[in-house]
Order: sequence, then structure tokens, then C-alpha cells
Amino acid sequence: MKKVLVFFAFAALLVCSCAKTEIQTVETNDEIFFRTIAMQTKVDGKVFPTTETFSVYAWADGTVGTYFMDNVTVAYDAAENGWKPQGATYYWPKNSAVDFISYYPTGLSGITVDKDKITYAGIDVNTLQKDIMYADKAAGFAKNEDLADDGANGYTGVPTVFHHALAKVKFVIELVYNHKAEADGTVYDWAVTVNSLGLSGIYTTGGCVLNLATTPTSGIIPWTKPEDANGYYVWTPSGATADVNGPLAAQAIVPGTDYDAVNEFYVMPQALAAGQQKVTVNMTINTTRNGAAFMNETFTRSADITVPAIAAWEINHAYTYRLKLTPLASNGNGGTPLNPGDTVDPNDPNLSDVIITFDPAVEGWENVGVETVLNI
Repeated sequence: MKKVLVFFAFAALLVCSCAKTEIQTVETNDEIFFRTIAMQTKVDGKVFPTTETFSVYAWADGTVGTYFMDNVTVAYDAAENGWKPQGATYYWPKNSAVDFISYYPTGLSGITVDKDKITYAGIDVNTLQKDIMYADKAAGFAKNEDLADDGANGYTGVPTVFHHALAKVKFVIELVYNHKAEADGTVYDWAVTVNSLGLSGIYTTGGCVLNLATTPTSGIIPWTKPEDANGYYVWTPSGATADVNGPLAAQAIVPGTDYDAVNEFYVMPQALAAGQQKVTVNMTINTTRNGAAFMNETFTRSADITVPAIAAWEINHAYTYRLKLTPLASNGNGGTPLNPGDTVDPNDPNLSDVIITFDPAVEGWENVGVETVLNI
């Protein structure tokens, strides 16, 4: 009889991309428009989707009050093929330049925007489960311009270049093999169903402060991401760690097919500590021997998320973890650990050290001396 024991081998892939910046000035009317671009990974591709909105703070000399724009919502206007403030029309001042800071999603609770600083505080990333982005500061603008290229749309307006403030994680499950033919003719097959996947020891609430990298009075000015003591771009957690259950529908896993257990799961950027953050998978294994049902087991296995190459989930990074399900053996094709790049013969895995064998022994006789009288 064979019992399939499962371990995980992690391979983490870091995903990011870049977008170019082109400088070109064009003359437009005096109404303020915005030119949007989602940098690095994406909200929807590299293009900020026209179905979404974002929020803007702006400052200008001579404004009565603190703000020229006070947390104003900006949306796409199909009739004018441009991005405009909602609720009121804004025009460029005649004798003053304007500074703009934009963020997404609109009206995010827990964000504070100042002229030279963006602060996130007490944000429950797990509950929100939405991309959080901040735009480079657009400083000293006096007219609509064409300074950022998203590679797709030619909007003209305030250059609004977004970056991601969170990290993103997905889990892919792979079954290494599910068949074994023994030399004596016995054939085993395993049908594996993943029932649930969860994370534990995860910080889900916290914040960070973004400061201007430089302080010029005009141009597109980037922000400096916060670093911890080890140089990782992470948030500062608040509160205790929590367990997070990813959305997952039970599905049979077959060799050679990747199963997206949790796809694009937003997490708070954080350092990873060995033994703290874990992934837990509950699965059911049905074993068939020589074509007949033999055993049905449901059990849970856990593994550390920390791997040598990935010591933190950093801001604006997307991570893909591949969970390899395989019988646990210490030799041959079924060896443990199963390192990335190892190959396994799906028709002949070596499971020799998990075969049930017996170690018979006979306890020695205990001699008892008896003296008696036999009368004849």
C-alpha cells in the first residue's frame, strides 16, 4: 500500500515591466485635463482603464483656502476623449503654476496627501483587496501637456504617472505525477483535489510614508519608497498577524497542468520571517490500485513562504509561487527536496523508500524451571 505524502517546492517569479517617458509640448485650450498612465505592472495593462476614476489634490499661488483642488474625483469623458475633474470645471490660472498629486482608488480611507508627502495609515489591505496607486507629483504646470506615453492612448493634460503601492501574490499548483507501475504488476493511480489554500502569519494592516525624491519646482517628480533596516521596500505593519483565505474552488489537479490556486492576491508589502508566514493547502487524495478504489484521504500540509531568494514582499512587485505536489521520498525521481529544474519520470517515479516493508523478529523463549513429583 502506498500513501502519498506531499511537500512543497517553491519557485518565486518576480514580475514587473516598465513604460517609457517622452517629452513633447502641445498647445491646448485652457480647461484642465489629465493624461493618465499606470506605470510598472498594471491596473489594466499599462493603460489606466477608462472605467475607473482617481482623486487629485492641487495647489496654486493665490488660491483662497488651502487647495486649488481638494480631493477632486477625475473620470474619463468619452465625449471629449479626455480625463476631467467631476462636479466642476477647472481652468488654468493666468499668473500661477499648479502642483498636482493624484492617487487611486478614489476616496481611499487612510491616505493623507501633503505638498511633499503621501502618508498611508491603518489600511486593511486584505479587506480592501484592491490595487493602491500613487502618481508622481506634477509640479509647476500652467497648461495641458503631453509628457507621458502609455503606448496606447494619446491623451493630453496634466501628466499623471501611477505606481503601485502594494505587493501582489499568486499561487500556482502543479501535480508532479499521479501514476506508478510496480515491477510485480501492481499499478497505483492518485486523483488529487485541492480544497482550499490559506496564508497564515501575514500582516494585513499598516501603512508607509512616501517622500519626494527631489524638490524641483517643476516637472514630473518621483517619490522615495520607504525602506526597512535591511533595505527592503515595505510598509510598517500595525496590529497582529492574521490568517488569510484565498478564493479557491475545489478542482482536480492533473500532471502537466498548472492550476491557479490564488490569482493576483493583493498583500501588504512586508518582510518575510522564516517560520512565520506560511501557506496551507487542504487536499483530498483518492488512491486506486489495479483500477479499483483503494483509499480516500483528506489532509492539510503547510510550508514556509520564505525562500532564500525572496526575503520580503516589496512595494510594486508581483510574486508567483509554484507549489509542487509530489510523493515524499528521499531518493531517485521522488527525491526531496524537489528543486526547481529537477526532472521526474511521470511513468516511473522512484518511491522505494516509502514502500511499506516489515521488520519481523521473534522474542526469545523465557525458560521456566519446574520441579514436581510424578508417582508411578
